[in-house]
Amino acid sequence: MTDHPDPTIATDPVYGPIAAFAGQLAAHGVRDVVISPGSRSTPLAVTFHAHPELRTHIQLDERSAAFFALGQAKASGLPSALICTSGTAAANYLPAVVEANHACVPMIVCTADRPPELRGWGAGQTIDQVGMFTTNVRWATDLPIPSDWSEPSARMAATRAFEAASGDGRGPVHLNWPLRKPLEPIDGVPVRQFAAIDGGSGLWSSTGEPFAALAGVEKGVILVGPDAAPGVKPGFRLADAIGDFADAVGWPIIAEPMTQLRFRKRSSLIAAGEHLLKHGAVVDELRPDVVVRFGGAPTTGPVNQWLERVRPEQVIAVDPERRWHDASFTTTSHLTIDPVIFAMNAAGRIGVTPGAWLDRWRAIDDAAAGAVDGVIESNDRSSGSVVRDLCAIADGAPLFVMSSNSMPPRDLDSFVPAGTPIGFVGNRGAAGIDGITSTALGFASHLGDEVPVVVFTGDLALLHDIGGLLGVARAGHHLTVLCVDNDGGQIFSMLPIHGRIDGADYETIFRTPHGVDLAQLDGLADINVTAIDDGDDLQAALRSATATSAPGVDLLIVRVDPDHDMAVRAEVRAAVGEAISP
Repeated sequence: MTDHPDPTIATDPVYGPIAAFAGQLAAHGVRDVVISPGSRSTPLAVTFHAHPELRTHIQLDERSAAFFALGQAKASGLPSALICTSGTAAANYLPAVVEANHACVPMIVCTADRPPELRGWGAGQTIDQVGMFTTNVRWATDLPIPSDWSEPSARMAATRAFEAASGDGRGPVHLNWPLRKPLEPIDGVPVRQFAAIDGGSGLWSSTGEPFAALAGVEKGVILVGPDAAPGVKPGFRLADAIGDFADAVGWPIIAEPMTQLRFRKRSSLIAAGEHLLKHGAVVDELRPDVVVRFGGAPTTGPVNQWLERVRPEQVIAVDPERRWHDASFTTTSHLTIDPVIFAMNAAGRIGVTPGAWLDRWRAIDDAAAGAVDGVIESNDRSSGSVVRDLCAIADGAPLFVMSSNSMPPRDLDSFVPAGTPIGFVGNRGAAGIDGITSTALGFASHLGDEVPVVVFTGDLALLHDIGGLLGVARAGHHLTVLCVDNDGGQIFSMLPIHGRIDGADYETIFRTPHGVDLAQLDGLADINVTAIDDGDDLQAALRSATATSAPGVDLLIVRVDPDHDMAVRAEVRAAVGEAISP
């Protein structure tokens, strides 16, 4: 073990994120770093060696180094960090990693690697290191080039590595570090970046005390993303628990329909969040001190961008599945407790009552919702009015809507009012457009014929799972399919590329008009098609379709002009901005 040099204070785009990573590991209690000398690992070795709370151990042979770290962890119960250069040096860790896997011994393996542009081109000491320890590690990732990485994301990666190595089911983890030359620091190791995120280690265990840091906090927000609970019944139970928690402490809830929090009207529910959070004045005024986040990452961009912009002092992720859904890297504390238990216990432990904070959120939400209503009602049919017609058929009887991806879940988030008694589900794990009809059929098979299921989809997603349509009658079930047909979609028109390239090229590359007349499906495999044109009563068609349980598909095709739809969205944004301006 060697003494530490006196580190200097500096700023370095490579060494800064590495220092943040090392500092976060130290905050979690890691104390030992086992280094096998090499060139490519220079930034890792120099940075970890400079940290005043980390003890450096030099082991020349990587195989011995890994077993050395294994022995340390057996004695301390904490992982040591292993650092080596690229190539077969990393491969020599394998025997000890295998032993750590089977013995459940924590270990954090950091292997330096060539950057992606040098892999597979015969560069020296370059082998395929990504996933090289296969099933013998609890978590493995190929990290970004440090200069492309932010310090908050580096700290979060350190927290995730520590939890994966040391939490339930502990064992080794592998982080592959691609490093570009120059490998030397600019002016020394940036020791300021050794500081951990606010809140110390940033990790609460499921058996810890998570509420002390929240006591007395008035300016909190509850953010609920999709898949917060496994299954519909647990989802409703969690929604009720979160709603009770929010109402008791006066924290607003921003939650999309798939969370089931739009099912009942709550004073704390902000149904127009996707609209009002697009406006900077509101974002700056309603800056929370704490955000408690349940479930996966929010579907809509404005909510994610809001969180990135306000960056509260505490962002607590309640994540019993240990999925680490936070591409914004704002999480400061990761809590693995059951979310229902957390929500049921939070209200009494936080100790605040509703006040001006919730009143202001409520007033702005009401103004935004009124503006949205006015635009939808004053325009010809749009995606927003289709959603409103769908919501209008809910009359208290059980009804579930399975949403495809792309625009449909965003439209639900934008236009489903609070207190809409419909259960919403979807495939928001990988968020692809494939398989939505088949998923809905499987979902319907567990509900029984007395509970209608509506598939809310776009035309491309419908075409992508055409086989799912053909299997509905054969399975003995009924589905109502509500398809917004804009001939190829419009989600890409919301991206900067729209208007930046030739219009014909945009149509060919991005909008992909398919030109298929979906009405031609009528009569195929018990598919009954109804084309909903301007002036037709969509609500009446939906009520008729959902009233039947005869095996087959009622496919309602609603043709929406994409240019008009985009104009309505722009009008909504402008109207909301005017309604909520001081």
